Amino acid sequence: MPEINYEVIVSQLKEELDTNCAISNKYGIVLSSNIKEFAEGSVIPHKILELISSRTSIAEELRLNEISSFALETLEYNYLFTFSENLILISKVDLSINLAKFMPSLRIFIEKLSKSYREQEDGLIQQFSIFDFSKEIEKIEASMEMESINKKKYSIIKELVNYISK
Repeated sequence: MPEINYEVIVSQLKEELDTNCAISNKYGIVLSSNIKEFAEGSVIPHKILELISSRTSIAEELRLNEISSFALETLEYNYLFTFSENLILISKVDLSINLAKFMPSLRIFIEKLSKSYREQEDGLIQQFSIFDFSKEIEKIEASMEMESINKKKYSIIKELVNYISK
């Protein structure tokens, strides 16, 4: 299964939605980005990750089914954090954009991308699990045969030495 090219996805989002985006895994490591505050290879700040990870308990307290995104408003931009089980999509949008129309598209997008991510992970696990042990077993058997042959050779010499020493 081909690896997901996050750089292409981020650049497509930039073209289609006219917004800067970053994609991170669930641990907060930024996989690709065109947002300078969330550079590729950097880690999302711990407090934001805490908020994302505690979304289930926050939803329970507010008597909501789930929380799938949140927004941070600054003086110049809105930062949208849309998350799924495996990925976090960060969008940096102008204050003039209507978030009510923008956020559902991002939610659908991140769910589809997360599904591809899961399939890619499952494919890697299956590739690892299908490892052919028969070659390794053959090598072990061959070395054991050589060892037993060597033992037989040395046992004759050992008997001769014992006989001579008596």
